[in-house]
Amino acid sequence: MKKSQWSEEQIIKILHEAEAGADTIQHICRKHGVSEQSFYRWRQRFGGMSVPDAARLRELERENARLKKLVAERDLEIEVMKEIAGKKVVSASARREQVRYAVTKGLSSRRACWLMQVARSTLAYQSRMPARDARLEPMLRKVAQMHPRYGYRRAWAVLRREVLINLKRVRRLWRKLGLSLSKRRPRRRRVRTISVRAVRSQQLNQVWAYDFVHDSCANGQKLKMLTVVDEWTRECLAIEVGARINSSRVIEVLSRLMSLHGQPTYIRSDNGPEFVATSVKEWFKASGVQTTFIEPGKPWQNGTNESFNGKFRDECLNMEWFRNRAEAKIIVEQWRRHYNQERPHSSLNYRTPAQVRARQINVGVLSY
Repeated sequence: MKKSQWSEEQIIKILHEAEAGADTIQHICRKHGVSEQSFYRWRQRFGGMSVPDAARLRELERENARLKKLVAERDLEIEVMKEIAGKKVVSASARREQVRYAVTKGLSSRRACWLMQVARSTLAYQSRMPARDARLEPMLRKVAQMHPRYGYRRAWAVLRREVLINLKRVRRLWRKLGLSLSKRRPRRRRVRTISVRAVRSQQLNQVWAYDFVHDSCANGQKLKMLTVVDEWTRECLAIEVGARINSSRVIEVLSRLMSLHGQPTYIRSDNGPEFVATSVKEWFKASGVQTTFIEPGKPWQNGTNESFNGKFRDECLNMEWFRNRAEAKIIVEQWRRHYNQERPHSSLNYRTPAQVRARQINVGVLSY
């Protein structure tokens, strides 16, 4: 309410002078420098009152205006709090945004900070995080573009080769940029009831595992791929691509690998016809390599190779569209080299299989 320049005593004195009839209202108003409109408004409000009565009335009006303002502010606070009550926030930046929103609704910054339990000094804080993140965001996008099936942990393992970076920071930016992997529908698995590994790899070249993966090309050609993995280093020793791979070709591939990497103690596989053929068994016996077969219908007993085959299909076969078998051989070999030399492996503490092999060759058996 606008404060009047006339006190209650002055107003009552002018009204009493007019009531006495000594002069006209127009002359009285000119004499005191009051407009006739103000005079009639005063007479409507204070007519017949004494000075104490007029002072009490004005005090009541001021109190009433103050209470109305308090009620209006409380209603506004309740309205704003209802709007933001459903939004659970934890971070300081989010709480500051709530305060700014409340201010736009009409609350004072002091009251909004009190309601949100935020220090007023934090409103002036300018975060340096966006500037720091601006350099990392394109690097994360590049990793996601080159390797669409990588998650934030593997992307972090790739980036830390170049920059010192925290895993939680990568996770925050990964989610902010919308790079999270789409969740795949889990397959139903039968409950495992017995121990599955009679032989467990403890060092390099102790246990190799091999299996087949099938796919097809755009021109209709069928692909049969033999994958061979060292269970200790997780290194993919070979991915043989062909139309048909029989037992003779299996022996040929294994002979080549043994000449390159040395002879394993055991080779693990399922009971496929190419693996249980008489010629393969005789060749293993002559080579001094022992075989360990998983139980029928229990692929988890060959878990290392099955895990590799899943990554191979997810990151290579599902991402590529081979025009023919010749192109498939080239792309598959490129991916195998990337898997061994560049791709971080979670079970190897995000090192590459090539790093684990090189370190074990230099320092002996490595535990991880």
